[in-house]
Amino acid sequence: MVSSDTCTLRLTAADDPIGLAPVRSSKQEQIHASIVSTLLALMDGMDGRGQVIVIGATNRPDSIDPALRRPGRFDREFYFPLPNTEARRVILDIHTKGWDPPLTPTFKDEIAHLTKGYGGADLRALCTEAALNAVQRRYPQIYKSNEKLQIKPETITVIAKDFMISVKKMIPSSERSTSSGAAPLPAQIEPLLRNQLSDIKNIVSEALPQQKRLTALQEAEFEDAEDDRGMKAERMQQGSLTAVFIDVQD
Repeated sequence: MVSSDTCTLRLTAADDPIGLAPVRSSKQEQIHASIVSTLLALMDGMDGRGQVIVIGATNRPDSIDPALRRPGRFDREFYFPLPNTEARRVILDIHTKGWDPPLTPTFKDEIAHLTKGYGGADLRALCTEAALNAVQRRYPQIYKSNEKLQIKPETITVIAKDFMISVKKMIPSSERSTSSGAAPLPAQIEPLLRNQLSDIKNIVSEALPQQKRLTALQEAEFEDAEDDRGMKAERMQQGSLTAVFIDVQD
């Protein structure tokens, strides 16, 4: 908890107050309930202490004790959703500021539309990963040598291929909690359907052959990157190379 004092205003910011005031239950230790009760009592006594503002930030409001969210403690609640297309465009401008050569506005518009569900941290990681892909594509030898090699940053250019490789590899934070509906056959049924499952897998493999997924270094090294054909062309090319994965267990 960090406090900053001015002449007449005191501002107290609590980053993720779940650690201080989790939901109280019979399964918790008594010390946790005591901490929550003490915090509630301190907040109730702030009315006569001048201009004191308490701000808390969390992405799990349901895990905070409900007594902390009633009027008189945290009076206002503001919800900040995931950034929309316009907000993602502004975030991309921030994280790609100073890139030489700079990304074109059309290029950044297409990335903003492509990254639905990405938060600010996800977009920052996407830009970082794209820059690393550009380094791998331009200087693949630095990943294969134990010697320290000198590179020229001005020769590194981030293109559409670098971003598309990053998009394929990254899973935004909003989608990481999504579980797959696929599941292996139960142990008591697997012997009965073993042959049928094997036949289905062979038929699908012949109709839709699975391609071996390349690493980012292999894609950057062996794919032609001289012609940057734009984001739409890269999306079509990467989409045609997407392998079909069947989540089954032998």
